[in-house]
Amino acid sequence: MKNNLSFYKIFSSLGWPKSYTGKIFLIAFIGTHIPLIGLFLYLVMISPIDEKASILLVLLFATVIGASVTLYFIFRLLAPILLTNKAVITYNAEKEISDLPTYFEDEAGMLMGNTQRCIEELDDLLKLKNRLIAMVSHDSKTPIGSIKIANELIRSELEDENPNREDIFKYIDLIEVSNDNHARFLDNMLSLARFDDGKIQLNKTEVTPQEIFNKLEKNHKIYFEMKGIDFITTSDLPEGSKLILDVEKIISVLNNLIQNAIKFTKEGGKIELNIEEQGGKVLIKVKDTGVGIPEDDKQTIFNAFSNSSNGTKNELGSGLGLWIVKVFTNLHDGEVSFTSKEGKGTTFTVSIPT
Repeated sequence: MKNNLSFYKIFSSLGWPKSYTGKIFLIAFIGTHIPLIGLFLYLVMISPIDEKASILLVLLFATVIGASVTLYFIFRLLAPILLTNKAVITYNAEKEISDLPTYFEDEAGMLMGNTQRCIEELDDLLKLKNRLIAMVSHDSKTPIGSIKIANELIRSELEDENPNREDIFKYIDLIEVSNDNHARFLDNMLSLARFDDGKIQLNKTEVTPQEIFNKLEKNHKIYFEMKGIDFITTSDLPEGSKLILDVEKIISVLNNLIQNAIKFTKEGGKIELNIEEQGGKVLIKVKDTGVGIPEDDKQTIFNAFSNSSNGTKNELGSGLGLWIVKVFTNLHDGEVSFTSKEGKGTTFTVSIPT
């Protein structure tokens, strides 16, 4: 690669002309004039003296016309490089994305297309970085602040002559909930980083439906109790059936779906989890009696950092949960779908080949 730039290094160090375009024009001008000068000298030597002036005029005219046409078309051919350079400078200075064409197939056209795609991807990454920093800053403060307040309340109770044990346990539950929220948020962020690095792999093991139910009930017990939500689990698989899955990732999928259901289900509501087999696939359904998904959000809910609405008790979200669901389901060669009606509830279905 460096050897290919040796001539360019000498070429670019020329004091005049300063621009790359000007240097191209100079080389083209010299290149077109070398044969003309040779032809002129040859004609002068073999022609009578009275014809030399006419020859000179004809050659000068041809030179001017030829040089003008050559320089014009060279300038036009250099347009992709000039536009690409301008697009990069504009984005660097103003963060404004130009509209370079991406449909040409020669080297200069591919340079424009690749530059356009790089600028767009860079812009997305910069926006993602800014949003990520803001999200980490915001979402870390909430659970940490809750834990601090709960600790202060516990300390205050213990300093009292007759501490209220019920309040103390309530504050301990708040600490556990806040810690779980923060741990889930960090897990989601770690999954995002691993996905970007292409490092997510499956580790499949056998697991029974009941083992999945037990894990999920334990993970969300506090949340169900805090909102008075009934959690109902059923399996239509034959007794003793075992599923071959990456248990950790499927639990993560269901954790996010159930947490999402809790978030948007009002107090006294119901969440159902059912596992069944149909057409050579295991179907895992999470159904809630929540507020449903607005029509405007249905197209983007599986996108990373999609806009996350507050829950029925102003619970916050990172906008990563359903994206994690989709990524981990796809790793199993599965699919995730949903049906939802505003005011009636939502059902998510995870379909995985057996």
